[in-house]
Amino acid sequence: MTIHLIKSSEVSADVFTSVYDLLTATDGTLQFKCDQKSIINFDEEELYDKNYIDEDSFIKKEAPPLSNISKLPSDFKFPVKLKTASWGTIFKKCETYRKKYSIPKDEIVILLTDISNNYNWFATLDVEKPNNGFIHTADWDMFLNCHRKFPIAYEVIALLAHRFSFDNSIPVLEQAHKRSIGCINDLCMEKREIILKMRTADICGECMSKLKFNMPMTDILHALSIIDSLRIKMLYAQNFKQHVSLSSVYIDERNHRIFLPDFGNIEIKLRPLEKVLYFLFMRYPEGLYLTDLADHRQELIDFYEKISHTGTLEEMRERINDLVNVLSNSASEKISRIKRVFEEAIGPDLAKHYYIQGGNGERKKINLKMSVDIS
Repeated sequence: MTIHLIKSSEVSADVFTSVYDLLTATDGTLQFKCDQKSIINFDEEELYDKNYIDEDSFIKKEAPPLSNISKLPSDFKFPVKLKTASWGTIFKKCETYRKKYSIPKDEIVILLTDISNNYNWFATLDVEKPNNGFIHTADWDMFLNCHRKFPIAYEVIALLAHRFSFDNSIPVLEQAHKRSIGCINDLCMEKREIILKMRTADICGECMSKLKFNMPMTDILHALSIIDSLRIKMLYAQNFKQHVSLSSVYIDERNHRIFLPDFGNIEIKLRPLEKVLYFLFMRYPEGLYLTDLADHRQELIDFYEKISHTGTLEEMRERINDLVNVLSNSASEKISRIKRVFEEAIGPDLAKHYYIQGGNGERKKINLKMSVDIS
């Protein structure tokens, strides 16, 4: 089964790629395609300003009986005006993309968008063409204490489960679990309730029976593996597992990807220059001053030539020269981003053992002693 992920222009490439990476981190029969180049735009005439003067108006009494946002955080400020599109407009974007690129009818197209929708749902499928759907990618940080890539990726799998366990001729309200039980088909009247679903990463017996009639078992098992992987990664990212033993670090020889095998094999996604700098500090556990980087220029170049596949050799050398230049902020900026990537992946308490740290003018090092072959 193939699922095509597309995005509207206001969704960042970083979020889009992060969601795709989470979904494809687990091998299996489900195929995810992420189209970075085809950006979906909403014209001004397709959007309207929707004003909410208070929480009651935001919940919208005129909405259908199912509303996915029934209570807002206490710090949400009213009045608020949101750019909004109708469901029909959003689903039309999916169908237009499908026709433009000749996507087969039995493949799924899901649009990720920050644009609000008229019923404030955070994800749903088109009743008339249920292989089209959308996920609202904004506002998750108001409800969940983790990067929004986790609930968005989870919703991709949830929509897949809805597609093959719900009867499209019957309202969702009559099929989903009104009381959250930790099943992927929980109704979740509030966005924060998705935490229960993600922590259990489960499909109840009744919903599993429905899925088996409509979805190959190999696809079901792959979907379960993905949501279990998301559950583990989210728990680390939310700092719920700060008291576990530290993981070793594994770097695959072919692609130089960084994994933490004892933390659910979480991958630490660093950019090439960040990875080059990190590998250098791994090689010198006693630490380095930033002013020492120039003395290791050739080592950095050697790493970079193995890792990066873009640009000429001269361009690569120029980037390394900027990295080791004491008058440049390049190294400090990359150290800061390495820290952020680790914290987003495994939470701040565990991350502090893995990222490069040290005060201004002090020797910087990675606290965890690692015996990793990075040659």
